[in-house]
Amino acid sequence: MFFRSDYLKIFISIYPRKIGGGSNTFSYNFNRWLIQSNLKVIKEKNIKKANLAIVIADKIEPDKLRKIKNNCFIIHRLDEHLENNETGFRKEKHEKIKKLNQLADVTVYQSKFVFENMHPYLGSPSKYEIIHNGGMQDEFYPSESYGKFIGHVTWGVGGKKRLDVLYNIIRTYPKLDFLLVGRHAESEYNFQDFSNVKSVGTINRKDLLSYYHQMQFLLFPSENDPCPNTVIEAMLSGIPICYNKRGGTIELVKDCGVVLDEFSHLVENVDIYRQKVLTRNDLDFDNVGKKYLALYPD
Repeated sequence: MFFRSDYLKIFISIYPRKIGGGSNTFSYNFNRWLIQSNLKVIKEKNIKKANLAIVIADKIEPDKLRKIKNNCFIIHRLDEHLENNETGFRKEKHEKIKKLNQLADVTVYQSKFVFENMHPYLGSPSKYEIIHNGGMQDEFYPSESYGKFIGHVTWGVGGKKRLDVLYNIIRTYPKLDFLLVGRHAESEYNFQDFSNVKSVGTINRKDLLSYYHQMQFLLFPSENDPCPNTVIEAMLSGIPICYNKRGGTIELVKDCGVVLDEFSHLVENVDIYRQKVLTRNDLDFDNVGKKYLALYPD
């Protein structure tokens, strides 16, 4: 039945893989959502056979997209951050994104932060939507009670991750216990020297929930992050967030956490913020998938 002509066929420009990274996670979640839904929609591996193509950032060649433009509705999904005076790889990437965007029928920005940053650069495309990321509620869900650790999860160690902020907070609060999940050992900071740190390194994604359940709240100092999946997954797991106000994170957290300057306040009032997180009903990927499908013209 999956080859019936009345099924909408969707191509996604990144193959779904269950690994870290926003674009990979989106593709993986979208594919799982399609499989679980009862909608007349299937994933199509060949863009030439698709009715709808979701192009993620620069992950397709313009010539390939140009050939199918007249026969396929194109959504261009962006979670980028444009910086001043870019050179090298980032400049080339964003120039390619601009070319691809000219072929799109509609642009989807992952947050208001992305919209305000990228929209003028792209020439202010007339058709656009702002759609935040979501997570899978069968993979991330609250435990009966929260854990003892202040957590941090990272799949990268670049400057934007602001591991310097994490390091300084750990050093400032020696009586608090911290749980580090990810690539911290690859950074320039010797987190292993702290007696109040438990560092587990990189893990299988399927084990991530068990570590969220060991946390009181998530410390997320990354700056200029467009729409972090880590924050969404933590909140789905019942975990409040202490975050950097620079970026799209504030749009996701809302009243379910505090900015970095109010770290101590969250330590003292974590129960209040956990209750707020547990009332959220807007983080499920089902909401996200339906918004994308609603863009396709009947």
